[in-house]
Amino acid sequence: MMHRSTLRIFIALTTLALTGCSTATGDGQSNPETTSASTTARVPRHVDQSDRPRVIFDPCLDIPDSAIVEAGYDAASEENADFTPAEYTFLGCTYDTPQRLYGLNVLSGNISFEEERNKVQSTQKSTRPIEINGRPALLEFDSGKPDVCAVSMETSSGFVILDRNLFKGTGARAPEPEWCAGLEDTARIFERYIPKEG
Repeated sequence: MMHRSTLRIFIALTTLALTGCSTATGDGQSNPETTSASTTARVPRHVDQSDRPRVIFDPCLDIPDSAIVEAGYDAASEENADFTPAEYTFLGCTYDTPQRLYGLNVLSGNISFEEERNKVQSTQKSTRPIEINGRPALLEFDSGKPDVCAVSMETSSGFVILDRNLFKGTGARAPEPEWCAGLEDTARIFERYIPKEG
């Protein structure tokens, strides 16, 4: 597993290598239009074989450790959770709270928010439309799957999902109101780092 700091350095070096070969005009001067355009876009860690948009928000690279700690998770517990079939992409990482009470998956994908909404509505999940910092979102849980809750937030390339598991350590399920308690607050912290639309 590549640690967060190592992964960020690797992405930075790759970006520098790709943009370091600036285009030059006939007089040997670099073309500022071409150079600036190439330095603003980061190549995603994975690009699938579909015609879906590229995933522009990468939780593993774009959510700083300070935000993970602010949300109550241990940044050092990070593990890669990418899911990258040929048809679509989900880039993500998992985190645990220091007491290992919660486990959190944060995944950013290029399946549309509308597809996610339709999928959830066609299952037995309980769904409630919400907003996270003004961004359209869904709160999702399934009474048949205790101690699990999710928040999906719309992005320009698809959606970001925060999928959380509650571990009581007793083997007994937690009361249903505890399943989603505080997850919207976590989503509000992480949403600040998702690029705004338009």
